Amino acid sequence: MPLSQNRLDRQGLWIFLLLCVVYLFVPFHRVSPAVMAVDIMHDMGLGAPAMGLLASVFFFTYGAMQLPSGLLADSLGPRKTLPLFFSLAGFGALLFGMADTVLGLVIGRALMGFGVSVIFICGIKLISRWFPPMAFARMSGIYLGVGGLGLILGSGPTAALCALTGWRMGLMLSGGVGLILCVALWIWVRDTPEELGLGSPLGPSAAGGTAPRAGVGELWRMVRRICSHRGFWLIALWFFCQFSIHMSFGGLWGGPYLMDVHGLSRTGAGNVLNMMGLGMLAGGPLTGWLSDSVFRGRRPVMLLNSLCLGLLFLVLALWGRELPLWALYAWFFGLAAFGMGSLSVGFASVRDLFGDQATGTGGGLLNTFPSFGVVLFQPLTGWILENQGRTPAGGFSPEAYSLACALYVGVALVGLAGAALAREPMRREA
Repeated sequence: MPLSQNRLDRQGLWIFLLLCVVYLFVPFHRVSPAVMAVDIMHDMGLGAPAMGLLASVFFFTYGAMQLPSGLLADSLGPRKTLPLFFSLAGFGALLFGMADTVLGLVIGRALMGFGVSVIFICGIKLISRWFPPMAFARMSGIYLGVGGLGLILGSGPTAALCALTGWRMGLMLSGGVGLILCVALWIWVRDTPEELGLGSPLGPSAAGGTAPRAGVGELWRMVRRICSHRGFWLIALWFFCQFSIHMSFGGLWGGPYLMDVHGLSRTGAGNVLNMMGLGMLAGGPLTGWLSDSVFRGRRPVMLLNSLCLGLLFLVLALWGRELPLWALYAWFFGLAAFGMGSLSVGFASVRDLFGDQATGTGGGLLNTFPSFGVVLFQPLTGWILENQGRTPAGGFSPEAYSLACALYVGVALVGLAGAALAREPMRREA
């Protein structure tokens, strides 16, 4: 193997590993309120709907930034975009941990969502430039799956840390580590191999020599092209349902459910929620493998994951209180494996439809809508729970949670319909 190819492979792997470390912060900030919710509500005097709104602020700013993050990835480039925005997430975590007013919590949570909003899209843009096209679904699946470690860090370890030091300290520590990683991103990340004098894994014709960045006019033409394509909207509908279901329940209400219905402690609930991290670790690479090597298509994998996610919530709605502890571990593993773990196939489908040059913009558009679904479903779930009344212990009843789970079954069926109506996109090699 030529020396330049060895250097290309090493540099690509190093950038990928650094991206994986940074991406841990996205699921961490998404789900950490699930183990902090009870303490935050107690300390700040918040009810369930207000807590749902506070947690969902992250998703509002995250979702609002998805199209801009795709445009920035395709124009400014990931190397400049990543450290600039990720530093805001670090400052947001510090502010959230130090805030003594609800307004301070809201601003800190908003900054966290705003700051991490560019990480995944910039990551898949870098993957599309540093790795060959036939590896895109697998590498993006591994990238998404590694985020499962972030779910683990945001669940059991965070619950244990909160029990020792309080919920504020964990967020402040995460903010400090994030700021250090911003420096590493600036030093080591490069947008393309050509910037280091290395050949592109796409080949000269595919890479276009130096892979020039798209101009503003070209970017907006690309946006119009994507938005006018029926297939994109069906993929987006499926993606919306998968992400919204997982994050609305697993990212907030899963922890209170385990404590209210099954009587688990905060640490015990965190241990169960850890299974979402393992599920995401397994589901991401498995989805990429099934899509690329078994089914050799995207649509069958989308259908399979939607069906399994709906069945999971049907089980919880009908028999949730009867589930033994081992079944709860398995249930939350499945929630992440069939929910977040399945999403890499959505990004691969968009790349198949529109090609490598649309990876950032198309991925940003695809990633926009699910966050607003979480903004809707997290407070709506809180309203359903609060409307059913509290138990004498101050929590919510199994019947209230069953009603909330019925909502998620319906959303899963909508996603299943979107996947069923979507056509199999043509596989592209560049």
